[in-house]
Amino acid sequence: MDMAAGPIPRRAYLDNLKAVLVAGVITGHVFITYAEVGSWAYREPSTNKAFIIPAAFYVAVGSMFAMGLFFLMAGLLTPRALARKGPADFLRDRLARLGPPFLAFLLVVFPAVRWMGQRGRSLAWFFRVQLKELDPGPLWFVLALLIFSAGYVAWRVIRPVRPAPRAWRTSFLVGLAAGIAAATFAVRLRYPIDSHQIFVLHVWQWPQCVGLFALGVACAENGWLDPVPERLRRQAGLAALGGALTIVAVLLLNMRSLDPLGGGMTWPAAVVGVGEGMTAVGSSVWLIGLFLCRFDHAGPLARAMGRAAFGAYVLQAPVAVAIARLAHPLAIAPELKFLIVAPAAVAGSFGLAWLLARVPGLRRFI
Repeated sequence: MDMAAGPIPRRAYLDNLKAVLVAGVITGHVFITYAEVGSWAYREPSTNKAFIIPAAFYVAVGSMFAMGLFFLMAGLLTPRALARKGPADFLRDRLARLGPPFLAFLLVVFPAVRWMGQRGRSLAWFFRVQLKELDPGPLWFVLALLIFSAGYVAWRVIRPVRPAPRAWRTSFLVGLAAGIAAATFAVRLRYPIDSHQIFVLHVWQWPQCVGLFALGVACAENGWLDPVPERLRRQAGLAALGGALTIVAVLLLNMRSLDPLGGGMTWPAAVVGVGEGMTAVGSSVWLIGLFLCRFDHAGPLARAMGRAAFGAYVLQAPVAVAIARLAHPLAIAPELKFLIVAPAAVAGSFGLAWLLARVPGLRRFI
């Protein structure tokens, strides 16, 4: 495979999957707004357990694979870009593309979003706090991607790509799931779920993210999983279902206190690690196979959403918080506000990203 030949062609299935994932992430943040599960810039929590419990399951299961799948898709595109541009130009291009959005959110946008969501203190106070906490909001993903990309470049400088592709073995996925499970448990002994690190880098989620980024790179270099065999897709789906049910079961068994699930030398933390390994790998392979098989085409709206997906991810925090604040005066229950705010936040994030991408000078960053 000559990965250096020509620009990287767009794949409709990746655009479609990316758009669906971004919409899912935005919906998850709106769930956090109204169910108070996880961390977010604005809270208006419901007390209705019939809403809170499904919201908690959505957020918990989604966190087991969604961000890792973003990294897998990035990994699929990385080897060819590196082969075409060379190490220096590749890193320079990644830094120029991802650096400005990250810095803008870190220094300006996210402190303003937190002020908009929490109020009670001056905007200047939030900017001062931001200099201590260095929280880029959802754009931690951008910095992590830069770090992973630099690591991959260094690895390929030391060990160039093999001239002959490595043969595919299903056991690779089993080993990857087991490795993610073990590494997740080990990392969370020191960095529990939702713990704070510099730039809020979600180190507690890195085993999933690094593992799936590496899987994407390996698939691109060796021609794996394009297409995903039907039998493997079914097996991956069953593994994902088993992992998700494992997460749901351990949540139900620990409803009084979820702290043991977050990390430490506890059996719930170990079970969560196993569930995360199964869900991360199984869901990713199943979704890649599903979208390759059934959604590798796109009409005008789908193409626009695919191209706007990264921008929608970048813009989701100010859009979702602004819409939730606008909905605050409505004299209805929080769970009903969710039904209004979630689709409005998804549409607003994608729409604003599409508009800003048409502004000269912004297209490269949005």
